[in-house]
Amino acid sequence: MKKIFLSFSALVLVLLFASSCTMHNRTTMGVPMEARVNFSSADLEYIGEVTGTSTQYYVVGLPYGGRRYYTASTGGLALPVSADRGYNNALYDALGQKPDADFVLPISSESTVNRSFLGKKVTMTIRAKAFKIKTK
Repeated sequence: MKKIFLSFSALVLVLLFASSCTMHNRTTMGVPMEARVNFSSADLEYIGEVTGTSTQYYVVGLPYGGRRYYTASTGGLALPVSADRGYNNALYDALGQKPDADFVLPISSESTVNRSFLGKKVTMTIRAKAFKIKTK
C-alpha cells in the first residue's frame, strides 16, 4: 500500500511540474477587402497612440479577481482574440486615454499566459493609433 501511495505521489508531482508553462500571443487586426473609407490624410487628425494593459487570473477556467463590468468595443464584428474580461479591461484602459478620438487603427494585442496547475495568469497589452475627423 505504501508503494502505491509513493508512486501516486510521484506521479502527481511530475504532473504538477509538467503542467506549468508560459505562452505568448501577438495579434494585429486586419480589415476585409470590402471595407472602404473615403478619407484622405487631410481629413484626419492624428491624436496619438493609446495603450492598455490588464492582468487576469483564471482558476479552473473561471476568471478570478480583476475588474468586472468594464467593457469596450471598437465597432468591429470579428475580433482576432477572445473578448474575455482581460481583453475588455485592457481595451477599456486604452480607449479611455483619448476619449475625444473618433476611431482607432489598427489594434494590435500581445498576451502572455503563465499556466500553472488548475489555473493561469494572462497579461494582455493592447496598442492602437487614435484619430479624430477634422471639422471644417
